[in-house]
Amino acid sequence: MEKRIQLSVILTNAPGELSKLCDVLQEENINILAMSIQNAKDSVKELYNMREKTGRRIALAESYRGILKDSSDYSLIRLLVDQPNEAEKALIKADHLVEKEQILVFRLVNQPGMLGKVAKRLGEAHVNIDYIYGSAMEDAEESIFVVHIAESDLIRVGDSLKKL
Repeated sequence: MEKRIQLSVILTNAPGELSKLCDVLQEENINILAMSIQNAKDSVKELYNMREKTGRRIALAESYRGILKDSSDYSLIRLLVDQPNEAEKALIKADHLVEKEQILVFRLVNQPGMLGKVAKRLGEAHVNIDYIYGSAMEDAEESIFVVHIAESDLIRVGDSLKKL
């Protein structure tokens, strides 16, 4: 496990926008190591549906419809790159909205149960996983997972997970 910097970028949800972002990074010879793309509209719909199913919906449907309309124009891109500071500068120069934050990166043996071991250790340490993304090729020896936890929990995680 290692602490790294992740970039979050808001893109217009339109054809060709991801290509433009990739071109900016390529021009600076920056490699994308992992990526997550989430359509903002889908996130709002999922939240609405979850709150409906759990009986915890507190806002009126009209409020959600307004947010859905506004959010349908954007996507959230989360990036793990090999040169985060240079990537941030290049993306800002290209007029992208960029935020950076610390995340944990796990390189795990690519076999069943490894991610579960990480999740179990975090749970035992009372650390909540906000989100996770990653992958491996089917025949690869390693997988990579990006894990976001609260900044206050980053300190507590420390050495207990380095052995995975």
